[in-house]
Amino acid sequence: MSCSMLKRLKRRLNIRRRNNQSPLPTVVRTILALHRNGLSNVGYRYMWRTLNIGFGLCVTQSRARLCLRTIDQQGVLNRSHRVLRRRVYYNRGPNYLIHVDGYDKLKPYGIAIHGAIDGYSRKLLWLIASPSNNNPRYVGYWYLNWIKQRKMLPRVVRSDAGTENVIMRDLQRSLRHNQNDEMSGQNSFLVGRSVANQRIERLWGTLKTSFTQFWRNRFQDFQDTGLLNVSCPVHKECVRFCFLSVIQHQLDMFAENWNSHRIRRQRAEVVTPSGIPNMLYYQPEIFGGRDCSFPLPCNLQTIDNLIEEYTENFPEHGCSNEFINIVELLTGNRRDQFPIITSYDDAELLFRTLIAALPN
Repeated sequence: MSCSMLKRLKRRLNIRRRNNQSPLPTVVRTILALHRNGLSNVGYRYMWRTLNIGFGLCVTQSRARLCLRTIDQQGVLNRSHRVLRRRVYYNRGPNYLIHVDGYDKLKPYGIAIHGAIDGYSRKLLWLIASPSNNNPRYVGYWYLNWIKQRKMLPRVVRSDAGTENVIMRDLQRSLRHNQNDEMSGQNSFLVGRSVANQRIERLWGTLKTSFTQFWRNRFQDFQDTGLLNVSCPVHKECVRFCFLSVIQHQLDMFAENWNSHRIRRQRAEVVTPSGIPNMLYYQPEIFGGRDCSFPLPCNLQTIDNLIEEYTENFPEHGCSNEFINIVELLTGNRRDQFPIITSYDDAELLFRTLIAALPN
């Protein structure tokens, strides 16, 4: 039977499709319920299939499209422009939430970086180059030194679930235990995926382009020419001995420049203000914020006791004591007489000299 014959039979028998569309209020209520349960960023075709298959409604594509356009005008506009709907970052003031994370791009060469940034002002609180950012005693040491210097506690610390953060987590929760607010005690330390720790992850992106890429290229050149063998522990000790102070000096310069640069105005829906991080951190009242820190529940002597009991700083020059002894024999100088190198050229010359003198 041809299509034209079927149409003639329909006209002769006066057969039409039944108008069995689901009531419009039912369709609207179902769409609103789906929005509340997570389907707030889907197109009308997905919504149409969900209504018909998942809920047994009878809805045409055109009706689903018109309902979505009426209920979620901004969402329809964003999808038509291929715009990703992002969450809005909210922060009331300095020390409301600080973000802590490690940076491993130089770790194959023996140097790890650890940092913390204030979520409101985007001020860098510390940026440390060390032989490891996986030792929880090191991370706890940097945290306690920072709160000792500032003589206050942040409201909340946010990090990933790595074991390097366990001492800092316990210290933060213990020190905030008796401060009766909604985020005291266990709530004062948040754990989540590292890639979602957005403030510090955004910083790592800037650090890569303005700092890390230079050092990765240099160390890779050493590997390509056979000067550096990253599988050799002695070579990694040489890298730390020669370049760690230079890298830390450059990180200090980066932090100083970052904290004094002007952050441009963001999109209208972003709550955090624009400005210079140092000004935003130390004078938040000018920008409509407030310092959300809490006073230390103990004196500085107690903080010193915590530092001595639960934390430690990494070894001098970032190297083991055995390696420092070897360098003392080679140079004829005591370790307290070693110069602090801040120039890349001097560090490279020393590195080539040590590699030639030391056994692999």
